[in-house]
Amino acid sequence: MVLVSLLALVLGAAPASAQPPSPPPPPPTNAADAAAQLDQVQREAEALTEEWHAAQDTVDARQAELQTLEQAVAPAKAAVDAAKADEEQYRQQLDAVAMGTFESGNLDQFNALLASGSPQDFLDQMSALETLSADYKAALEQLSSVVDVTAKAQADADAAVERAKTAADEAKKAEDDVAARKRDAEIRIDQAEKLLERLSPQQRRERNGPKEDAPDVPITGTGAGVEALKAAATQLGKPYQWGAAGPSSYDCSGLTSWAFKKAGVTLPRSSSQQARVGKAVSWDNMQPGDLVFYYSPVSHVGIYAGGGKMINAPQTGDVVKYQTVSSSAFSGARRL
Repeated sequence: MVLVSLLALVLGAAPASAQPPSPPPPPPTNAADAAAQLDQVQREAEALTEEWHAAQDTVDARQAELQTLEQAVAPAKAAVDAAKADEEQYRQQLDAVAMGTFESGNLDQFNALLASGSPQDFLDQMSALETLSADYKAALEQLSSVVDVTAKAQADADAAVERAKTAADEAKKAEDDVAARKRDAEIRIDQAEKLLERLSPQQRRERNGPKEDAPDVPITGTGAGVEALKAAATQLGKPYQWGAAGPSSYDCSGLTSWAFKKAGVTLPRSSSQQARVGKAVSWDNMQPGDLVFYYSPVSHVGIYAGGGKMINAPQTGDVVKYQTVSSSAFSGARRL
């Protein structure tokens, strides 16, 4: 499965600081007032829900990073132990060379001369002395090298522990953030649902707009976007639900995530992060299978179906359906 949601991108692009929801508007006194308030509350609820999804993306990335860094700590500590063992081995070798030198009495040329019984003995002892000196020097150089390796291994292990600790702190902060965003979203969701309940059946139908048919041109072509579009088309008529990602109901980014997963592509969960994948596409160059985004900052997404239409999960009280792409709400498109 292609992992479009590159970890480095997600880690480097945490969602903007959460803003507390604005105070709720005065309760409507009739259905007409409820209808007037609903669009604004719906927008705020959807934006907060998408921020909640983006925060969850960050939590997932931070936890994955933490797991990777924690797995690096044990090998780093093992490398320190191995380096220290090598260091101890070379220290013992060095001590053995030094002790052999003292025990043999071959400390310098003068002692060698005094101890020699003949010129040949002197030459033999000088040769042995040089050999011992060379061995001592080699052992000392090896020890110095191993000490350096030990120091680096210790530094690497300390750094791995510190990175893991930092990642754990960041994961905890991300979890706190997602909880706050979810709580804010739920406040607005509750307001929107209460407003929706005050609408008459006629007002609900008018709000959702007329049912639109699929584009006249059939879905053709290949690629992840086209396959995702075909998958999304199998979900037409399923209800919108805040935070849902299928298979029985969806919110906007839940539908696109589900559809592209069916095409073998893993997208980030939030519309704002989905707006960072693939390559940018202009309004005039959209093709079936492109992701279509609304508003700035991005808080809604659908899949372009051709003929100026897209499949999306539009809003609470509605269903997955074809809609004409709004030029006024359009903020960009991306192609995978």
